[in-house]
Amino acid sequence: MKEQTKKWIRIAVLAVVAVVVTILCFPFMHLLVSEEGRSELCEKVRSCGAFAPLVFVLLMALQIVVAFIPGGPLELVGGMLFGSWVGLLVTELGALLGTLCVLFLVRRFGKPLVDFFVPEEKAKKFRILQDENKLEFWVFVLFLIPGIPKDLLTYLVPLTRMRGRNFLILSAIARFPSLAASVLVGASISEGRYRAAVCICAAAAVLTFIGLCIRNHITKERSE
Repeated sequence: MKEQTKKWIRIAVLAVVAVVVTILCFPFMHLLVSEEGRSELCEKVRSCGAFAPLVFVLLMALQIVVAFIPGGPLELVGGMLFGSWVGLLVTELGALLGTLCVLFLVRRFGKPLVDFFVPEEKAKKFRILQDENKLEFWVFVLFLIPGIPKDLLTYLVPLTRMRGRNFLILSAIARFPSLAASVLVGASISEGRYRAAVCICAAAAVLTFIGLCIRNHITKERSE
């Protein structure tokens, strides 16, 4: 069998698997979009007993791999389930595992996989990743700025020449502030500290607005 034929067979199989996984994830996504659904998800994870942290880590990794799944609500669930510190730990571990999986898949299947999750018009907004001289700097900045779709970035960066180890380290560090904010909000809500949750949300909203302004400035400047 010719190599080109094998390539298209792999792409076809990958597309079918991606579609099936996405469809299977719809009930999971439905739980995340409402307060009642998140409470139900918390109960399902708690029912796993001692394996609850592992189950949540796997769910968080799944959210990174299946980029359509919203990440913010799941991070809230992590805080609601495990509190501030443990919630942040399992959320960060899940994000790291998911990033590792995406890195492996993109390096294995290439751009056809990325095209499935990242529309071309959105990919064009991150042309800044073509700056190989400052690639690590821009990756860190983009993952750090609130409001930027980090799951899309997770698929785009492995297409560059950035070393996998550096990508994992930089993305984990840069994700930390936004993950911490979401987990702390979830923990505050579960503990009845609603004023603290509102304050964190307000601060996150301001930072997100600033981050979006910075992103628009960067993308506009790089496109000129």
